[in-house]
Amino acid sequence: MPLKTKYERGRKARVMLCEDEFIVALDMQMMLEDFGYDVEGPFPSLRSAFTALDGDVPDVALLDVNLRDGEVFPLADRLARLGVRLVFHSGHVNDDEIAQRYPDAECCQKPTSDRSLRAALGRQVEARCS
Repeated sequence: MPLKTKYERGRKARVMLCEDEFIVALDMQMMLEDFGYDVEGPFPSLRSAFTALDGDVPDVALLDVNLRDGEVFPLADRLARLGVRLVFHSGHVNDDEIAQRYPDAECCQKPTSDRSLRAALGRQVEARCS
């Protein structure tokens, strides 16, 4: 069942997917689409993700910490300033560090269950819509 946002009826929430491992990225993209989201990406690098931000701003970003050209934090900082909700999905995430730097963000350690990831994204979309 597609997720509808409260603030724009009929439009699916958009998730920016930043993941540098090709197979993981494709799996995540399909999973997000199955959850009912429109997916922007996957973006394997900071450069490609920053370029994508010149267009529409997503509702939520699903971020791996380590991308091809560095850690995702400069991108996460910009996304947070734009009001994009953040979910970090990585095997290299420090929950305490993320909580300090991005108090409204969620962390899902890899590997995570579909159910946990779906719940984290859903909470972030709801927070963005309220």
